[in-house]
Amino acid sequence: MKFKLTLVSASLALLLANSSWAEGLPYYNIVPIDVDNGLDESVGAYPVAMSDDGNFIATASIRAAISRNIDIGLPFTFNRDCQYDDDICELEFEGSESAADFSYYNAYKAWRNAQADASSGYERYMFANTLLDLSDDARDTVFGSDASSDVKITDVSDEIDTMGNQRYLVGYTSAPYIGGEREFVRRAYIEDYDGNAIELVPEFTSNGGFSSAYKLQQVTYTDGTEKTLVIGASSRSYPDDDDDRFNDCYNSDEDDYRYNYNDLVYCPGFDTQAWAWDVSDLASEPTNFALATTWLENNETNRNSLTFSANAFDMNKSGIAVGASTFEYGRGTEGARQRAIIMTPDEAGNYTKPTELTAAVSGIDDQEDSIYNTWALTISEAGIVTGNREYDTVKGRNQPIEFFVYNNETNTVKFPLLDKKVATTKQYLDNGSHYITKSGANSRIYDANEDGLMVGEVDGYDQNDPVYQGNARSQSAFLYNNESNEAWLLNDLICSMEADDEVTSPFIRIRSATVISDSDENGDHVILAEGFEYANAEAYNNKIGAVPMAFKLTRNLDVATPGDSPNCWESDLLQSSDEDYERQGAASFWLWLFALPMLFIRRFKK
Repeated sequence: MKFKLTLVSASLALLLANSSWAEGLPYYNIVPIDVDNGLDESVGAYPVAMSDDGNFIATASIRAAISRNIDIGLPFTFNRDCQYDDDICELEFEGSESAADFSYYNAYKAWRNAQADASSGYERYMFANTLLDLSDDARDTVFGSDASSDVKITDVSDEIDTMGNQRYLVGYTSAPYIGGEREFVRRAYIEDYDGNAIELVPEFTSNGGFSSAYKLQQVTYTDGTEKTLVIGASSRSYPDDDDDRFNDCYNSDEDDYRYNYNDLVYCPGFDTQAWAWDVSDLASEPTNFALATTWLENNETNRNSLTFSANAFDMNKSGIAVGASTFEYGRGTEGARQRAIIMTPDEAGNYTKPTELTAAVSGIDDQEDSIYNTWALTISEAGIVTGNREYDTVKGRNQPIEFFVYNNETNTVKFPLLDKKVATTKQYLDNGSHYITKSGANSRIYDANEDGLMVGEVDGYDQNDPVYQGNARSQSAFLYNNESNEAWLLNDLICSMEADDEVTSPFIRIRSATVISDSDENGDHVILAEGFEYANAEAYNNKIGAVPMAFKLTRNLDVATPGDSPNCWESDLLQSSDEDYERQGAASFWLWLFALPMLFIRRFKK
């Protein structure tokens, strides 16, 4: 960074003296990712994956006013009680009373009841799209082409020379309904760019079984063995060898209300284990194997009331994988907890018991009662692991999510935003710090690259209201540099300075950054994010008429550091927005609607 003084005038003087500032270029150029998903524009398109070269992009669209992070196969995305106000929690579970708006469709209840309701008709919930160089028409995968099938893409690749110089994509899909029934709830797949797809069959196939794919990786083990693997999860059994949990997950009574929210703890209806499929030779059926032979606490067969689940989300080229697994701590109807795990192979690529990443609960005296879930999302070639932990106890009137960075080589961990918010450029210039103290602040990581750049979402600069038994806080995308321990809000890095020294800001609020590519030799990298675009300054300031959008951010290599980006808070747009915020006393109502733009609108219009 080229400005370290705390005085506003001195800092601005240094900034203006910098040549790249004077040129007026933003640190990131931002362009929309235009996806025609055949749905109302308000369901957006969320970026989920990008090839290493940054050219092949996958997005997901959801016909539901729900969290974009919900996955029926990942208990940590739904297994905790709703912490919001009772009315909000009821609406989150039930949806609205009118099919005319998208909050009528709701994963917590409707996805769970999908099989039982199939005979009366089924509308797709999840849509997957890919774009090459931002120019492809949106397209579904082969398995998702049926109008009654859900489909999601989770990873895409460059051209792989050992596999026919093709690009590939992986993900999961549901079977179509035939006669009101599904052949399976979920099946992982791999597909080449031409649309040739192969199912990745789970080990346990009763009721069709259940498999998920999250990452495609080329691996070289210590003994020189090379494989191309798809990693994710496979069903191993029914919980306690009884299909009651399957029925509880998917076939609950259509008239369930808020008190049955916790029936979700039986999902995904199977015991699942972290898994891999060897897809090195797609001319033959992929072989498959477990990445972990037990769940945590040495539970090999699960003979109690809990549903045991484990998943692998990322793997480096040495074959070390990270993910999350159930451990045997459960409490009443709330079900099992999840813990971040590392799965390390021997020289020949054999995996046994997973290792719990206990560092993720560092600093917590009573981890079982205080932390609900932890999960590890990424691992670099150098062994840097990123993930999140989720509180069960209340801290700062919130049950926050906090991200962690763990070094697998040195067994050290840090929590860069522990009880901290990311400062805006304006706040940094005023205070000389990238951070503002805030007990119970949220910080969630989604992706990291080999250079130690990490992206995710944090509480917006103007978000301070209580969450527990209150409202959600709107989120803002951030960039964190693990080497320098500096962080920036992406909204502060997209402004330009015109020839007359006027700073202009686009009518965009970036809510979350979900994907970041590795940097090339010039430091060039790409970020995928999602948020909202507004028609004009008035709409931006009042947070009305927001159109959910996916965005691609590319580096301006003439701008040396994020601190050299023009100060967005000198623009008329952000100055007026900040004045509105100050004048309203940080009232949470409209900010909260921005955080969850569709889920609760009908509730407050009544």
